[in-house]
Amino acid sequence: MDREFTPEDIEKNRTMAALGYIVFFLPLIRCGDSKLGRYCANQGLILLVLMVLVNLLCSIFSVIPAIGWIFTLIGGLAGFALLCVGILCFAQLMTNGRVIELPYVGGFRLLP
Repeated sequence: MDREFTPEDIEKNRTMAALGYIVFFLPLIRCGDSKLGRYCANQGLILLVLMVLVNLLCSIFSVIPAIGWIFTLIGGLAGFALLCVGILCFAQLMTNGRVIELPYVGGFRLLP
């Protein structure tokens, strides 16, 4: 995905794009024609999909007798870690105007 954003795009759409890390569809509604908005919405959607998959997988394994609680703990910690990553990306864009790609999975493109 092209990560070259114009300074005007960053200044004009920074707030809505940053909120896309937390609630992915907001930049699509408010600034859908912005490259920055679409990029941040994509990153937020990737975070949401990862949270759902991790929690689903850990929920399935949590029914194993005697060790299921470990998977419940891992699922909760992984979900919290993903939420923290989203909040850190939000904070970087809002405070420094830096667009951060998610580690390992940020290169995937789910939105056109």
